[in-house]
Amino acid sequence: RRDRASRFYGSHTRAAWLVLGMIALVMITLLLYRGAQSNTGDFPYTWWAFASHVVGKALHPLGAGVNSDLETVFVILNICVIVGFLVFVSYSKHLHIFAAPLNVATSRRPYALGALDKTPDMDMENVTEDSVFGVGQIEHFTWKQMLDFATCTECGRCQSVCPAWNTGKPLSPKLVIMGLRDNMFSQASRLLAKNGDGEKGEPESLVPNTIDPDVLWSCVTCGACVEECPVDIEHVDAIVDMRRYEVLMESRFPPEAGLMLRNIENQGDPWGLGRSKRTEWTQGLDFDVPVVEDAIPDDVEYLFWVGCAGALDERARKGVQATARMLHRAGVTFAILGPKESCTGDPARRLGNEYLFQEQAKANVETLNGVGAKKVIATCPHCFNSLKSEYPSLGGNFEVIH
Repeated sequence: RRDRASRFYGSHTRAAWLVLGMIALVMITLLLYRGAQSNTGDFPYTWWAFASHVVGKALHPLGAGVNSDLETVFVILNICVIVGFLVFVSYSKHLHIFAAPLNVATSRRPYALGALDKTPDMDMENVTEDSVFGVGQIEHFTWKQMLDFATCTECGRCQSVCPAWNTGKPLSPKLVIMGLRDNMFSQASRLLAKNGDGEKGEPESLVPNTIDPDVLWSCVTCGACVEECPVDIEHVDAIVDMRRYEVLMESRFPPEAGLMLRNIENQGDPWGLGRSKRTEWTQGLDFDVPVVEDAIPDDVEYLFWVGCAGALDERARKGVQATARMLHRAGVTFAILGPKESCTGDPARRLGNEYLFQEQAKANVETLNGVGAKKVIATCPHCFNSLKSEYPSLGGNFEVIH
């Protein structure tokens, strides 16, 4: 299909029609040889195989000899079609017939939309000259990710819900998976050569040879594609893994991201406004909000994680102030970290800077544990996901409430 509005845009629809034709041939040859069997006395089924009996009645006037020959011919044709179908499946997208059950059984559901998978240890003590962060070549993917590529049905459901694709950007989650699958199959001989079988060759960089940089950086990592996929492909993990390689190994990323990453690293927020402004949002309230100094007071039950946007963005402050008023009127005791709070690192992680994310996360976990935080309220969905889903792997285990 060439119509971008169609979810089958870029899919191999001709192969789909061929498969439908082969399925029809399997059914037709089956009915014909079984209909002939009903006339030769070899048919093992009784009245309930009604379709075969209907075909048998149509063939009955041809006589027993002709029916015997038809039985032999169509049995052979039926076997030939089935064997041909099996060969074709292994070389087409219809490999998902066999791969999908395995992929669904080994998926991370319901966790694929929570923390990103495969968190590498970015501690400099564990980094060597041979360390590779992210995915730059097809062999850097895990076996599960390669199974993802072989499982794609090209149905286009992920593409139809992708906000990047629907706003005219070049990213299609389906075409990304299809491109990686084609690369995997084209590199098969080289991959097999590592095990002593196949032909040696030079590895091919995925970006920009297979995945265009504009495609890679168009993803907003919302996870709509993962949620929609009927065979549990985890598109976001593959995209972020490629971003990690581009950022950490190649230092290639959009120039707009450079300033934001430096601001997070130096000032603790994406805009570089500094920690001193993190309590300004409380000035619009008619009650005092306790700011934690050394430890959360005994009479305070919750820590309110305000987040960078809530503390520093004029529009987002209104939402944070409304939440604070709601908690206050409901009699919920809460406090904030104020200047002690820093970016969770989520923007850095989504952009592929895993090192910066882990540095931010470890610092925040140390702060939260240091003040004795047990129950945390977060209004920002990014902060909520980081604190609840991604921080536990780095020692941050808190009860996080949205």
